[in-house]
Amino acid sequence: MKTQIDIVTGFLGSGKTTFINELLESYRLSKGRIVILQCETGEIEIDNQIIEGKNVYLKSVVKNSSFDSNYISEVIKKHLPQRIIIEHNGMEKLEDLLNILNERSIRKNCVIGTIVHMIDAATFDVFMNNMGSILIEQISNSDTIILNNSEGYSKTQLTNVERTLKAINKTAEIVRNSSLEHKEHKLIKQRKPSDILFAVFFFLVVGYFTHTVLMTLDFKLAAIDLSRFQVINTVFLSILIQAFPFILFGVIISSIIQVFVSNERIVKFFPKKNGIGFIVAIFAGFLFPVCDCAIVPIAARLVKKGVPLPTALTFMLAAPIVNPLVIASTFYAFPGQPSIVFFRLFLGIFIALAVGMTFLFFSEEKSVTLNSLDSIMCRCGYCGDSTVTNGFTGKVDAIFRHAGAEFFEVGRFLIIGAFLSGMVQTLLPKDILSNIGGGNIVSLIIMMLSAFLLSVCSTSDAFIARTFVNQFPMGAVMGFMIVGPMLDVKNLLMLLGNFKKQFVINLVFVIFVLALIVLSFFLLISVLFYGG
Repeated sequence: MKTQIDIVTGFLGSGKTTFINELLESYRLSKGRIVILQCETGEIEIDNQIIEGKNVYLKSVVKNSSFDSNYISEVIKKHLPQRIIIEHNGMEKLEDLLNILNERSIRKNCVIGTIVHMIDAATFDVFMNNMGSILIEQISNSDTIILNNSEGYSKTQLTNVERTLKAINKTAEIVRNSSLEHKEHKLIKQRKPSDILFAVFFFLVVGYFTHTVLMTLDFKLAAIDLSRFQVINTVFLSILIQAFPFILFGVIISSIIQVFVSNERIVKFFPKKNGIGFIVAIFAGFLFPVCDCAIVPIAARLVKKGVPLPTALTFMLAAPIVNPLVIASTFYAFPGQPSIVFFRLFLGIFIALAVGMTFLFFSEEKSVTLNSLDSIMCRCGYCGDSTVTNGFTGKVDAIFRHAGAEFFEVGRFLIIGAFLSGMVQTLLPKDILSNIGGGNIVSLIIMMLSAFLLSVCSTSDAFIARTFVNQFPMGAVMGFMIVGPMLDVKNLLMLLGNFKKQFVINLVFVIFVLALIVLSFFLLISVLFYGG
């Protein structure tokens, strides 16, 4: 049986040792041999009275000692533990520890259990503003986040903290001052790969016997036309093959800018007046093709630094469309049709300007942003902090880490979008598609909502949009390519993590209404003059 390794991380004083003491007091955790590796000691120590008489061994890892795979292997060889709990030093990169645990010599005998991150609500903002890269890296890798000392804070303050945490790690469960029983449940749970394998094996066996019975009875479902699935596969792969090079090149360029061009330099590029600010906002996206996940935080930073809100919003909405790689991918997706590229640029810029100018009538520039964090760039842990990118080698390392994180982040949306595109076009009856895509407003709304839900990266959405040209009018397809980069699920989450909720609601409403009005006129003109 493999040893389970659980990790408790967090800054000094966040409550890591207290949490481990509470776990050791529990009866369930006392079963089996446990080794605790303390990489950091604070004011509170592991209670010897708790571990006395229990099958628990405490080992303090001396600072700067060789804490590597050999060290862990020696611990396992000597104590043969069922579980190892590592109290991680919050000032060290969690990724270094995870790399050690993922080495082959460790994976043969161990399995990573639960990663728990402890946060002191009283110091969260301070640490986030001063050591954001370290904190973000630890939060993004955690399974459970426990928010301590939250009693003295209002519901709104705690909600803002939790919103920030969710923007960094969407899957982690956040627990406020949880009881011992609830905390225990989070760390005690055993991962049982055998159960998962059994479930997979069970469904495969059931599926096989079901298929055999249907074939024997000559059941109609057994004679499904597999050619449809071959068509789905062809559409799916063709989209991926054409789009992935643009995504890869895009994330590399974006990462270079992200590492070498600081946020402050981008902020200084913008004038503090709306007039010329609108012009700069339109072309800034062409000069700074940063990743999709960075657009919203940069816009929030612009507002905080005194750039007018309408200018910042225009930049945020226009940047993903005027991105040179987006222009190139649209050319490639629609060969011999430069008018599509032109209209995508023209309509996108027009809508971005319209939204920005609409907010000239709002006098709340100083109150729309949240105060918790200037920006949450992404999960790579390198954005916006020069302390982790000292020297040319460090910057190159940061580029590849950022590019890798962003590639897999946006790539999954492309895969989902490509698969659904193939499914819709192959399995839905043609008469239904023709009725939906009959050149009316409904077809435009459907494509706009599809762009929002699929959340495909703007450097690759043209390839998915192209597959709908035969079913939907070009005006509706244009809605997919324009609204998607401006507003989708992942951008909405980023907006909620950087701006106040009421402002986000107003912004979403304005974007949708103005886009619907402008694109409806374009849809009408395209149907009248070009037949769709």
